[in-house]
Amino acid sequence: MYIPSLPGLIKLLVRRPRLLTVAGHNWAGQIRHRLSHNHSAGLSPPPEQLTVVVTDKCNLRCQMCQYAYSDAPGYQLNHLGHMKPSLFQKLLRETEGRPLISLTGGEPLLHPEINELIAYAHQRGHVVTLTTNGWFLPKQAQKLCAAGLDILVVSVDGPQAVHDRIRGARVFEKLSEGIQTVLALPSRPIVFISMVISDLNYDQLETMHELALSWGVDGLNFNHLWMQTEEMAASCLAQFGSAFAIDHITWDINPEFIDVLKLTDSLEAVQRRSRFQPLLVTETPFLNARQRAIWYQEPAHFIKWTRTRCAWTRLKVWPDGSVKACRDFQVGNIQTEHAMAVWNSGKMRGFRQFLSQHGVMPICARCCYMAHP
Repeated sequence: MYIPSLPGLIKLLVRRPRLLTVAGHNWAGQIRHRLSHNHSAGLSPPPEQLTVVVTDKCNLRCQMCQYAYSDAPGYQLNHLGHMKPSLFQKLLRETEGRPLISLTGGEPLLHPEINELIAYAHQRGHVVTLTTNGWFLPKQAQKLCAAGLDILVVSVDGPQAVHDRIRGARVFEKLSEGIQTVLALPSRPIVFISMVISDLNYDQLETMHELALSWGVDGLNFNHLWMQTEEMAASCLAQFGSAFAIDHITWDINPEFIDVLKLTDSLEAVQRRSRFQPLLVTETPFLNARQRAIWYQEPAHFIKWTRTRCAWTRLKVWPDGSVKACRDFQVGNIQTEHAMAVWNSGKMRGFRQFLSQHGVMPICARCCYMAHP
């Protein structure tokens, strides 16, 4: 069993003690969900997290990006543009409680008012996270810190040659400069780097650990590849017909080419080394050696999840105000509806009842909001 770095956890809490509030809110939500999952007619308490796609514009086309390689027009990049600040403010005013705010994209630093959005959420008492490819980070670093950003996640997929092969020329140079600029600022956020594991970089985990230590970031996350296969899509169609339309991912990623034994050896070596370091190392989701083999060699096979909490915990809003419960399945729009009315709308309640009845769908097997054990 992996034991995370105690010095790393303490370092995070000292820098952002408000994270304890988020953790407590999340644990309370898990308890509420377990009690009401099948007995609420699809109703749910307010969300624990707002995932806000502040823009669907992106300057890159990363090889493992589901958005970049989706064949569904409503799930692709570069169609909707930037969310209006007034719409973002409306969302936060109407959402009950103080859910975690996760700003994403596209590339969120392309949004011309991204720092104003962060500052508004911060002023309302929310913990705010932002995930970026790092290209614009050198120019935005000081403004992000001044706005009150709590957690900055920078996507890094390996050392320079590997990262640039996956994401494009000079991307590593830009993000490296940006990370070091942020880390030098006194009012900086917690800084994590997140590595998406694929057949293009699975042999670079120990190198990434050394790189994270050399930068002096607060955390390193190894993210197992989220994927949807033709087998999953066909299984959804066979089980549910047109009740839940499934699009396809057309990327050129081959998870079956991953040497799972090498991957496991590297992961466990990094986890052992990090136990007493001030660097917090995480694995998302946390798997044992057998489960990692199943994850990549049998992607349609469920490992340890029998139900999902996604529809009870997360409200995901796109730049035009549309709320999508899963993939391109839209349940309302906050431009014309109250956010909490959408959260417990007929379509959203129906989706929760659907999940309560079926537990999970085939595409849940490798989803980033998959079921909890």
